[in-house]
Amino acid sequence: MSNINFEQANMDYLVDLSGGNTQLIKEILQLFVKQTPPDMELLATYIQQEDWENVYRQAHHIKPTLAYVGANGMREELQVIESIAKNRQGLDSITEKFNALLPRLETLYGELNAYLRTID
Repeated sequence: MSNINFEQANMDYLVDLSGGNTQLIKEILQLFVKQTPPDMELLATYIQQEDWENVYRQAHHIKPTLAYVGANGMREELQVIESIAKNRQGLDSITEKFNALLPRLETLYGELNAYLRTID
C-alpha cells in the first residue's frame, strides 16, 4: 500500500479481502468511487421526499460498500439512518445526520482517488 494518509478509510479489510492483489483493490476502489455518489444522490432524493421505506432500503444497500473501504465510522452512521427510517422514530434527525456524512464522504473520495493515482 502507498503512504497515503487515510482519515476516513482503513484499507486493511480490502487488502485482506483481495489477498493484497493491487489490481483487484484498484478495481474495487474505482467501482466504489464511481457507484457510491449516485447511490448517495438517490438516498438524498428519498430523504427529501420523506420516502422512509426507500431511505431504509437505500441506506441498507450502501452500508456494506463502506465496509469494503474501511469507512466503518460512516458505515455506522448510515446504520443509524437506516434504523431511524426502518423504525420511523426520530425521522426529523435524518436530514441532519445525512448532511453531516456528506463532507466526510467527499474527503473519502479524495483519499481514494489520491490512492488510485499511485497504483499502476
